[in-house]
Amino acid sequence: MELCAGAARGSYLVCIGWTTLVVIGNVAAVGQVFIVAMITTILAGPITAVIVDRYNRKHLTIVAHLCIATALLCLGLAVAFDSGLSLIWFFLTVVVVTIFRNLYHGSHDGLIHANASTGQMVHVIARFRGIHLLATAVGTVLTGIIIEYQSPTAGFIFAALGSALLVIAVAFVRGVTSKQNATGYSGFLTDFSGGLALFNNNRMLRNLTILAGVALPIGQLSNAILSSFIRDDLKRGSDVFGIVDAAWPVGGMVAAAVLSLGLKKLSASNMEYFFALLVGVSTIVFSFCISVISLAMMHAAMGFSVWMCRIIIDGRVLQICTGETVGRTKVYIEVMFSLAAMIMCFSPTLVKLSSTSSYFLFWGIVVVVSTSILWLRQPGDDSERLVVDS
Repeated sequence: MELCAGAARGSYLVCIGWTTLVVIGNVAAVGQVFIVAMITTILAGPITAVIVDRYNRKHLTIVAHLCIATALLCLGLAVAFDSGLSLIWFFLTVVVVTIFRNLYHGSHDGLIHANASTGQMVHVIARFRGIHLLATAVGTVLTGIIIEYQSPTAGFIFAALGSALLVIAVAFVRGVTSKQNATGYSGFLTDFSGGLALFNNNRMLRNLTILAGVALPIGQLSNAILSSFIRDDLKRGSDVFGIVDAAWPVGGMVAAAVLSLGLKKLSASNMEYFFALLVGVSTIVFSFCISVISLAMMHAAMGFSVWMCRIIIDGRVLQICTGETVGRTKVYIEVMFSLAAMIMCFSPTLVKLSSTSSYFLFWGIVVVVSTSILWLRQPGDDSERLVVDS
């Protein structure tokens, strides 16, 4: 299942990004498409989280990827019949895909929670994320080749195929319904307000959510400004950019592999704060690098630190939540991540600094300072649980 999900994600990103650039002919439009995805997560995420906690998660996973496949096929066929397609159709597709990807992610985490023990949660998630990263890389490469030698429409068909295969794979997974549904519209609102109460009443969850918003979006910052750093600051070409950019997923896959070994010290208390600090430190060091080797090594270190932090946070949140609150607990991580990523990515537009490296330096310092404050203010009881009245 995770192989199909990763391949589908990599294919979807390449199709949307590259086809938007080809059809619209404007690099800014590509960024706008992904900004729409972030805004959609912020607005729709809490609603999809309630749905995840109310219905059978196996069925939700199937529905989500059927809708994703349909949306991608529709846009692919539209591009084939109209080469001058309006940007609004790309926006609408991204909105639909993002909503149902959020539905899938919550349902998937719910299935993990139901089938893995609390003590092994971090290591199980690491295995899933490692497979996902590898499949994303493979899906990205294959889709790029298909688009190059066939057409954007063929790429969309390939991306939709990944979602269709996931539907087949999940058919063999045991379904999980977390709770008896509260009746009517008022019941839905009760569950929605219960999700807000989770965030308001649990200090550990708030800390982890803010930590995710502080440290994890460094990857989005790199996506936004790495090319400018290589070209404008260092006066190097696309070959250097390709090498440095490829180092990030390598670091991420190493992180997933290391955590999947089940070493207890790596998932011990406070390790998420430790790796968040490493995110900030490696980002600061990266801003001073000038050689290709040092740039690649530090970018890999950034990817390693971000993914170590991300996997541990995901595992920690699933450890402290109950089965019927998985969706509403995890969603605030995604919402905070999207909000912070928007701020980081917009920072070069809002504030002009003397060089692109200065943005890496600034945000690296922000991560270090913010993480240090959060670490000092964390709750002392790791056994704190999340409970919502049914």
